[in-house]
Amino acid sequence: MELRNYYEVGFTPETYAGLLDEKQRALHALYQRRTEIDPGSIDRLRAAGPFHVLVITEPWCGDSLATFPVIAELCRQAGIGLRVVRRDERPELIDRYLTNGGRAIPIVLGLDADFAELFRWGPRPAAAQAIFERHREDVTAGRIARTEVYKEVRAFYAEDKGRTALRELLAGFGVDRAPLT
Repeated sequence: MELRNYYEVGFTPETYAGLLDEKQRALHALYQRRTEIDPGSIDRLRAAGPFHVLVITEPWCGDSLATFPVIAELCRQAGIGLRVVRRDERPELIDRYLTNGGRAIPIVLGLDADFAELFRWGPRPAAAQAIFERHREDVTAGRIARTEVYKEVRAFYAEDKGRTALRELLAGFGVDRAPLT
């Protein structure tokens, strides 16, 4: 199936939000409220488009809970169409975008007007991924619990407020790294 087809069968952000439980909706709202995007970046993104975004994720994913609201807000402000495909319902799609051999999510696909892939982003900002990489050997060896790594990643998300994800996404779209508020 082509990316256009996945996009067309994907959930709108509003429909996807209906899949979230109360706690997940509260986290989405928190991260969305914290998202601050420089209006100049939105103007440059609009001028460079049109674009589409396809996100592969699941409601239970912690990284998605922190980054999807940022992605959705960027798309909303820039007038970019956004659709969501659930990873576990479309394994053939996620298998095209494995991270270190695993089905890590969210995966964000930036698409041009004709639904050709411009870039892939995810499953988390590079700085958060570096936290996982720094602890990978210790987690595998049992010297540190995976939950401790997740705490460090959550602290990153709380402090970062989506800025890093926004910069990386804007760069993926070819929009310069304008300052984010």
